[in-house]
Amino acid sequence: MKLRVPSLLTVLLLAAPAVLVSAPQAVAHAQLLASGPAADSVVSESPAVVTLSFDSPVQPGFTTIAVVGTDGKPYADGAPTAVGHDLQQKVARLPQGLIRVTWRTVAADGAPLQGRFAFTNADPAAPTQPPARPETSPAAAPAPAATREDTGDWRWWAAAGGLAVAAAAGVTVFVRRSDAARDGGDGRRR
Repeated sequence: MKLRVPSLLTVLLLAAPAVLVSAPQAVAHAQLLASGPAADSVVSESPAVVTLSFDSPVQPGFTTIAVVGTDGKPYADGAPTAVGHDLQQKVARLPQGLIRVTWRTVAADGAPLQGRFAFTNADPAAPTQPPARPETSPAAAPAPAATREDTGDWRWWAAAGGLAVAAAAGVTVFVRRSDAARDGGDGRRR
């Protein structure tokens, strides 16, 4: 049985939405599930480690975790390490006050991820720190909760849309050439 070209075009046009609807599952990247200390929490004992827990593996070789006190000084101690789906950053003795954590990593699928959060160190044994000057420190603004920044999911949608347009254009050209060849090239049926 021979498949007619207009029927092929109909099948392709009906299949295109199914491809586009399934695209969100194909572009799911790792996401931050939790942090330790938790975003916006108040800890009564200074942590020795900051932990980021993801729902899937990340590449520790491409990871940076900055831990900064209100004084603007960095407190990260060494490079971050990976344990399962967790990233851990050792920290030096943290001072009292607001502690900001900014992180960047790469998911196992190559998607860049980044975010930031803050917590308050209320450990009475921790050293106190003078507040930073508002005009020079981003700590003056309230720190947002842990977030996952845009990872470029829109690029997948744009690529899928471009592919659908290119496929439709290719099918149109194919149909017109087939019709022209069948008609002898002069537009008349024989």
